[in-house]
Amino acid sequence: MNQHVNNVKYVGWVMESVPVAVFENYELSSMTLKYRRQCNQSDALQSMCSPTSCTAKLEKEAEVEVNGAGCSYTAGSQTSIPDVAKCVPPHLQFTHLLRLQVDGAEILQGKTQWRLKKSKHLH
Repeated sequence: MNQHVNNVKYVGWVMESVPVAVFENYELSSMTLKYRRQCNQSDALQSMCSPTSCTAKLEKEAEVEVNGAGCSYTAGSQTSIPDVAKCVPPHLQFTHLLRLQVDGAEILQGKTQWRLKKSKHLH
């Protein structure tokens, strides 16, 4: 009636920016959304997301152990980062942003957390 977008639509738009591989291997465990301003049905939006865990661990920590599987990277070792990337982290976290395409004004900020699907757990 007032041409404002329903909150459920925002969730769908946030999820659009999550990589397909995440949906294939992980399930959503939590979502936090902070609404900054409303938007109208006619507004064009940009949906963006960025990983905030796992990748940062590889860059900042000297040693990484994933899911108790013995996959580790120690600074200065012969183990290369691509070898470590083959290990499947048990949890992922993404930061999300919805903004107006015309002027970049923030509509929503969010965080999602994902856990490995039960069928994907390493044994």
